[in-house]
Amino acid sequence: MRLFIAINLEKETRDRLTILQDGIRVSSKKGSFTLQDNMHITLAFLGECTPRQTDAAKRAIDEIQFDPFDITIDSIGRFKRETGDIWWAGIKKSQELLNLQHKLTEDLIAEGFDLENRSYTPHITLGRKVITNTTPKKVSPFSEKVHTINLMKSERVDGVLIYTSIYKRGKKLKPIVVAPYNPDWVVQFEKIKAFLLPYIGRVVTDIHHIGSTSVPGLSAKPIIDFDIEIESMKNFPAIKEQLGQLGYKHLGDVGIPGREAFMREIPDDFMAYHMYVCPSDSPELRRHIKLRDYLRANPKAAEEYGLLKTALAKEHVTDIDAYINGKTTFILRTCIQ
Repeated sequence: MRLFIAINLEKETRDRLTILQDGIRVSSKKGSFTLQDNMHITLAFLGECTPRQTDAAKRAIDEIQFDPFDITIDSIGRFKRETGDIWWAGIKKSQELLNLQHKLTEDLIAEGFDLENRSYTPHITLGRKVITNTTPKKVSPFSEKVHTINLMKSERVDGVLIYTSIYKRGKKLKPIVVAPYNPDWVVQFEKIKAFLLPYIGRVVTDIHHIGSTSVPGLSAKPIIDFDIEIESMKNFPAIKEQLGQLGYKHLGDVGIPGREAFMREIPDDFMAYHMYVCPSDSPELRRHIKLRDYLRANPKAAEEYGLLKTALAKEHVTDIDAYINGKTTFILRTCIQ
């Protein structure tokens, strides 16, 4: 896989960058402009990686510890090239960002990566091979808070360059909330399911409510998790198209084979939810259902799991990675019984 490590940007930031990009585009004779979904801040470019190198990159990311910090975009500029310039949005100097990139580079080198030895200039590429009369300038500054870094896969799908996160580490901006069980969670799942079925029912085997909100009496983060089961990945293009028409963006497998993640980019009236599409032979689907069914059938185990999650949330506050890692032993023990 062709990989790089990056900071992905919130949609509001990408919307504002698109406005800056359009200002360059309309005055350009030619240019290849970055898709909004692909806008990011590169921390390290790794190139073509073997599975072993991919695991090494994940280990390097795991070594990074940082608290959320602000970055500010305050300029547009260019790198001059004979075939057309690279135009970018510039980031006001951030010592937190420079420290993050420096530590990541050290860890990647320790893992055996041969990285380019050059000064780091953080920026967001807006276009390549651009010929325009526009000149670099300062812009009204705008900011966002960095709280995660992503291992990204770069590939061409039907001729279009697509970037997909396959591994992510960082912290939440708000404290992790584990709430007492609420019977309304089942009602909310059924509402989402009833909304989706008329559009995707013909290609779906079932829609499974999974995760802690699916287990009566179990404390949980108030976010609905569900798996849309399809017979095989042959059905995936059809359901992807239908979900796309409903405003759902395909996020890829996010580093977990057998589970394709989707996120709705337009507002709806449902409570927060995570949605995945899985073929019937997916190990992830089987694991999700096995854990759910075990906890439903064993209230004492469900109580133990709820107490564990509550304690982890109090201990780690915003560190979602530590929270998830703290649950792993319990989940693995349950799923191999």
